[in-house]
Amino acid sequence: MKSRAPRRGSTLLTALGVTLLIALIIFGALAYTGAEQERSGRAVRDIDAQTCSESAAQWGRKFYGENYARWNQMLSGALPGYNNPESQVEQLDAEWGPSSFGRIDGRPVAMPNLPPDFRVTISDNIDEFPPVEPNPFQDNDLQVVLRAECINPRLGISPPRVVENLGGVAEPDPHNWRGRVLAETNETRRNKVVEVVLIHTPNNEYKGQRGGGASGDQNVTR
Repeated sequence: MKSRAPRRGSTLLTALGVTLLIALIIFGALAYTGAEQERSGRAVRDIDAQTCSESAAQWGRKFYGENYARWNQMLSGALPGYNNPESQVEQLDAEWGPSSFGRIDGRPVAMPNLPPDFRVTISDNIDEFPPVEPNPFQDNDLQVVLRAECINPRLGISPPRVVENLGGVAEPDPHNWRGRVLAETNETRRNKVVEVVLIHTPNNEYKGQRGGGASGDQNVTR
């Protein structure tokens, strides 16, 4: 009488293979679903972060536009807290200039329960030409670079990875204009940043959004 053990063994191997295949399919489906959820969440977060930084830019356009007469004091540090974008929120009281930060809900900042959502600083554009040495502490052409950064932790990516560094590790920016430079990608940028050029046009009164749109000493060129 012939033994049926080999047939039973092959049946078990087949069942095991089918079970393993099904498990791999399920695992792949779960991994794909999780990745799609992550991408969707990231897209929503990026939209919110962009809105936050754009709102910060509007805030900065009004504040710095109305205070163009003090740009050189802000750039030189005579009025501290307006040209140091890398200063941490923990140093808000000591190192952040009044009106250079705020909340997108309009409520006043009150640490630690109501921290700022954004911060706006300025830096000088390159307005000196050889043989004159660049001077980032003085404006010569009524133009500055406005940097609006969304610093709400919920809208950031952690941890960031520095992917570009001007001037090397020891001297990240030889002109003290930008500080660390991070790539504008979802994977490497911690906070969403918007930079625009703010131009003062003499004898041209500022008009806000309710007064006919941005114009005059708040003209902005991307």
